Amino acid sequence: MEAEYKLGEILTLLKTDLLDFGATKLELLKWQTFEKSSRLGSLILWGFIVINLIFFALLFAFIALGFLFSGWVGSHAGGFGLVALLYLIVLGILCVFRKGICTSIQNRFLSELDSSLAEETKK
Repeated sequence: MEAEYKLGEILTLLKTDLLDFGATKLELLKWQTFEKSSRLGSLILWGFIVINLIFFALLFAFIALGFLFSGWVGSHAGGFGLVALLYLIVLGILCVFRKGICTSIQNRFLSELDSSLAEETKK
C-alpha cells in the first residue's frame, strides 16, 4: 500500500533531509580539517625536533673543531676565531641560497598537504 503525501509534507521531509545532509557534510569537513591540521602539525613538530638535534650536534662538533684548531694554531682565541670564520662562511652560503631553501621547504609542506588530499579523493 502506497502512502500518499501532500506537497507540504514532502517539502518538510525534504527540508529536514537537506538540513541533516548539510550538518553531516559540515561535520565531515570539520574532521577533514582536523586531520590535515594534525598532519601538518606533526610535520612541523618533527621538523622542529630534527632541527634542534642537528643544531646541538653541529654546536658540539664546532666546539670540538674549535679545540682542534686551537691545538693547531697554538691559542684558543685563534682556534675559535677560525670556527667563527667558518660560521660566517656557512651563514654566507645560506644567505646566497636562501630563496632555494625556502622554496624547497614550502614545496615539502605543500606536497604533504597535496598527498593527504589525493588520499582522500581515492576513498
